Amino acid sequence: MAAGRAVLAIAAKDILTWFRTPSAILASLLPPVAFLLIIFVVAGAVGRNPVALVVEDSGPQAQRLVSILEGSDAFRVQRADPVEATHLLDTLQVAAVITVPATFDDDYRAQRPDPVSVQINNLNLDFTNDLRRSVPAAITNFYAGQPDTPIMVGVAESDLRPHDVDLVQFQLVPILVLLLTIMGIVNGGLAAAREFEDLTIKALLLSPIGRGSLIAGKILACWVTTMLVAAVVLVLSFAFGVLRPAGWYWFPALAAIGLIALAAAGLGTALGGALRRFSAVAGAGINLSIYLFFLSGGISVAAFLPDWIQAIAHFTPTFYGVDALEAAIFYQSTDNLGRDLAVLLATAAVGLVLGAVSLRRRLVAY
Repeated sequence: MAAGRAVLAIAAKDILTWFRTPSAILASLLPPVAFLLIIFVVAGAVGRNPVALVVEDSGPQAQRLVSILEGSDAFRVQRADPVEATHLLDTLQVAAVITVPATFDDDYRAQRPDPVSVQINNLNLDFTNDLRRSVPAAITNFYAGQPDTPIMVGVAESDLRPHDVDLVQFQLVPILVLLLTIMGIVNGGLAAAREFEDLTIKALLLSPIGRGSLIAGKILACWVTTMLVAAVVLVLSFAFGVLRPAGWYWFPALAAIGLIALAAAGLGTALGGALRRFSAVAGAGINLSIYLFFLSGGISVAAFLPDWIQAIAHFTPTFYGVDALEAAIFYQSTDNLGRDLAVLLATAAVGLVLGAVSLRRRLVAY
């Protein structure tokens, strides 16, 4: 009982210390928030390319094509006259100008070649290829279901997943894992390193608290603080409908979150005991977390990265954390769930051992 009370007392002290330390709060929260803002900005610049649409024919077929273009997920359409459209293209306000000519309906009825002209600002290959694919796709939709269609090939789409996931929503999972990793490392480092920086470690060692209780209290404080912040994020995400596991899939999602936080807490404690300076722990921990963020799919789906990066990613525990959370939150799937949770459990065990050994060795030296 006495050991348990000592662990809780140490944990409560360290939790309050984090909330009273602005530098620790900023170090924990700023990187994930910065990446979240970047994702919001990038999401507005990709996927739906801004185009100027010049419509010179008011016939029914021309208007049907215009309706398809304006309803397409590939474009953000702005109506313009030819002069205005040229100005928008020249000043980089749109990526292309699509012109429906005045003879569109006449040529369509006469079954003559009926070109829709596209002027593309090919400033980079990504935007250019998006437009080169999207305009023919819209024209294919225009002819779909028409009895006199010259296009005799149809597209039968079969989706692997039950629903689509928005880009920002998809990127929230790696950012959540980044938050857990940074929070665990920074809090673990703060809990251990500040005792050495402030020389309060001597007072703790002279108190009637066992070294085991001291170490357990510090790791517990780090894990609880990380889970409290994660809980706030999950509640807000659930309220806005962006991260919302269905049914019992809350359990694997919470298990993955708890194990990631526990592994990060152990690693942070190990770094705090080894470096004994909070600034050094924060610097090393944030950089390590950001590398893990990229390897686990922070900027792209990990499976689509170059082969040599994929090979490295499979040795990073956050890769399995992201995979488990995506399966539980977005797709209600148990694919690879056992593997992912087993890797996270082993990582948490290794992290706890490293944290306990590192801090115990430093305490013995005192």
